[in-house]
Amino acid sequence: MFYLKYIGVLRRGSPQSCVTLAERLTSQGAHQAALPLLAKAAEAGLSTACYRLGRAYLLGHGVPSAPATALRWIGRAARDGNAEAQTLLASLALQGLLETPHDGLFEAASSADRPPNFDVAYHWASQAGAQNCPEAWALMGYILTAGPDRLLDRAEGVRYYRKAAQAGCPQGALGLAQDLLRDNAPNAIREARGLLEHAASAGLPMAQFSLGVLDESGATGPPNFATAAAWYRSAATLGHRDAQYRLGLALLAGRGVAPDPFAAESWLRRAALAGDASAAALVATLYASTGDTPPNPAEAAIWLRRAAEAGHVGSARDLGRQEEDPREAAHWLRIAAHGGDNAARDDIARLALRGVASEADSRDTSAWFRHCAQNGDPAAAFNYGLCLANGVGVARDDVGALAWLDIAAATLPAAQYWSGRLRAEGRGCPADPVAARLLFLKAAEGGDVDAAVAAGEMLINGRGGPADPVAAMALFQRAKAAGHPAAIYALNILAATASGGGP
Repeated sequence: MFYLKYIGVLRRGSPQSCVTLAERLTSQGAHQAALPLLAKAAEAGLSTACYRLGRAYLLGHGVPSAPATALRWIGRAARDGNAEAQTLLASLALQGLLETPHDGLFEAASSADRPPNFDVAYHWASQAGAQNCPEAWALMGYILTAGPDRLLDRAEGVRYYRKAAQAGCPQGALGLAQDLLRDNAPNAIREARGLLEHAASAGLPMAQFSLGVLDESGATGPPNFATAAAWYRSAATLGHRDAQYRLGLALLAGRGVAPDPFAAESWLRRAALAGDASAAALVATLYASTGDTPPNPAEAAIWLRRAAEAGHVGSARDLGRQEEDPREAAHWLRIAAHGGDNAARDDIARLALRGVASEADSRDTSAWFRHCAQNGDPAAAFNYGLCLANGVGVARDDVGALAWLDIAAATLPAAQYWSGRLRAEGRGCPADPVAARLLFLKAAEGGDVDAAVAAGEMLINGRGGPADPVAAMALFQRAKAAGHPAAIYALNILAATASGGGP
């Protein structure tokens, strides 16, 4: 009987009767059967049908997903004044999925990383908002509080959020709550909590996550880790990445829930696969650690790389330190250094001073050392002196190198050694073996083995002062104990000479 009615409506029914029956079928999950009805009504120009047909193509309901076709139908409905279509287009624009609102030329973005198009979103949200659409008001609130400077108007945006929330829109309640939380005032936080609870009851994962953060932090009362974990679980189940990470941490530490390392790893893995760099780094740590299961270095390496690729600074640094290829090592260390990791900056500087970093890295290294040296850092003064002495990232300048090395030599044995070396070679000043010898001896006393060898050679040869073979032997022995090859060679030569042999 229903089949006959369906055929009758499809063949002879009005556009509105087609939409009515299609909505009934859609509510029962019969999307494929609803599609011909929507298509007929849409071809007849009914804007509601155009919108619903476009939405079916967008979501793949009853038909393979076809974004271009979807946007054509939704755009047609929007231009005919359909508020639902206009609101959907505004939302898609904020997701970076629309190019222009003009002449129906809607294009799906070619990349998931495309930035939001606030101008297009404003175009459609303002039209839908003029038709008293609460969801459009919520979008206007977001555009005016989070958009580019040319559109920013926080007071007006908050007014739209409040208007949407008062109309019962969960998205409006969420937006207003997030704005109130920025004020960090007790009354504002209490109001925000009520709004978040409304939005959370409507199934918005961001609201559930935010309630978890409030409970964990104790912003609206004593910290309640159990309810925080429950909120995180609700949001995590709905796919909220940050909630998955927080739930994983809670399960790992037994914070508000019974400890469960295996469930913790599962939630952390989900967050990591969704792009959370911190979660990926923690998963790498779990695989590398000894615990209930043996460490798995291969799996740990996979997750470490994933974390580094997602921008986790510490993982990028660790990956760079593990790489045997200097160029690959420099690549990851550069990412970590640009992320503010000073240890990685020091690592890449060592590569630059060894001559195995790129020219760009060498320039960055010398510029960084110069900046820190000018701010009084003796280690940076030493390293910038080396850059100038060796032409690393900057034109070679022996005079400038000596000036910076002398500044660092006040405290650093390595700088004393290099200052002595330049004086011994007559670089940046006339050759001065006396001063060089004194600097080598001072650096050797500070533990610099290169200086011990250099001072020993000058003492053997009587350069810069009288010869002193005994003191030279002591210096060579000290350097030999540190494994210095030149000291070992010198001692062998001296031993052979003393026994009457040759080198």
